[in-house]
Amino acid sequence: MKRLPIINLILLIGIIAYIFISNNKKAEYSKNKIVPEITTERLNIVGKDGNKYVVLSNPEKQALATINGKPINPEETERNIAGLLFFNEDGDEIGGLVYGIDSTESYQLLTFDQRKNDQIMTLRKDEYLEDGKWKKQYGLLLQDRSEKQSNVIISELNKIRNIADTVLRKKEYEKFYNNPDNLAPQRLFIGKTYSENVGLFLMDKNNKPRLKIFLDENGAPHIESFDENGEKKTIE
Repeated sequence: MKRLPIINLILLIGIIAYIFISNNKKAEYSKNKIVPEITTERLNIVGKDGNKYVVLSNPEKQALATINGKPINPEETERNIAGLLFFNEDGDEIGGLVYGIDSTESYQLLTFDQRKNDQIMTLRKDEYLEDGKWKKQYGLLLQDRSEKQSNVIISELNKIRNIADTVLRKKEYEKFYNNPDNLAPQRLFIGKTYSENVGLFLMDKNNKPRLKIFLDENGAPHIESFDENGEKKTIE
């Protein structure tokens, strides 16, 4: 009879140990629990300070482009692009993977932004419907941008849009687009064009074609160069 309390004590210790281990396992499982599926309209990945770094969203809830955590265009309240956007610790959008499609056109873009500016390198595909046939262009595109920040450029453009005097507004638009700091000329495209040429296409800082090395739709090779006025220099 004296052994019974000892046996009870051992059983009690065993039960307590089992409960303790089980609770630890449940806590560990809960901590590392795998969720097989999530259905949501927008997913934000943030740092400990609350700064967003990645946003995966549908078109209706997509994050706006920002610099220093503030919208680049204060007059813009919607973005309407589905995809994955990336932001840095300064609160700047720095590129992303976006796409869109409707009955007459579609596009997919993987973009890399210049600091405090917009994209300078893009892997993109564009399609549009013309006379019942889909026209396609896709490849790697490089662009030049000045050190002028995107929010400053857009602020200037918004001021021009709001000018009531049509004559003055037209003059200000011309001045704006004649300023190279506001432009983003294409400098290189490698890929397939709408005209079904596949090759390398180089442009100068004024966005004018200077060299084309490509195969046409029939597979014939071509090398074309142009002067600064757009005049063709050689054709092969």
